[in-house]
Amino acid sequence: MDPTSTAQLGARIGALCAAANLHERLGELVNLCEELELLTLSTSVAPMAVEHYARFLIALLALRRLDEARHLWKRLPVKNGAGLPQIWAVGQALWKRDIVQAHAAVGALVAVALEGFAPLVAVLKHSIQHSTALLISRAYSNLPLDSTAQALGLSVDEAVTFCVQHNWRVEQNTVFPSPLPSSPSVAIELDQLQHLSSYILHLEQRSIMKV
Repeated sequence: MDPTSTAQLGARIGALCAAANLHERLGELVNLCEELELLTLSTSVAPMAVEHYARFLIALLALRRLDEARHLWKRLPVKNGAGLPQIWAVGQALWKRDIVQAHAAVGALVAVALEGFAPLVAVLKHSIQHSTALLISRAYSNLPLDSTAQALGLSVDEAVTFCVQHNWRVEQNTVFPSPLPSSPSVAIELDQLQHLSSYILHLEQRSIMKV
């Protein structure tokens, strides 16, 4: 194996992670990481850097390719460093469709403050938020503002801004979602809607108990 090839691939991965249109090129990032992993595994030269494995895992989670993410986690040569435990905590929450835990895990990942990872982590955070918003727009004609904010992992003020940006009407403390466009790769499954409904119901019941 030519060490130059791995260096070039690593440089391309780093450049892509800093690109302004990173959110549109996650598939390309996954392909580059797969190519680099195969190159490093084909010889006895040092394995792929843990930072690239971390980027690989985040990209798969952002794309909701959870089966691939789980298999990647299982075959990692190391499971520490570069925020890997925190990244996989996000993966575990997504696998269980635990929205509140997914938001909390992303917050913990942000707190790790890995150099050069902020744009990619931001894409992951947006992916989770957008998927949840898509589910809300399909499942609800209206719901409390507080519940909307918590489901999206936002403060109430941030949730109001989000609603305005997505043409969701807000009247007093109630949100009236409008359908959001989805890409062909985003599938809405019945069990996802059921998990979201259970979560929203839990939030509403907790709010009633506080009154």
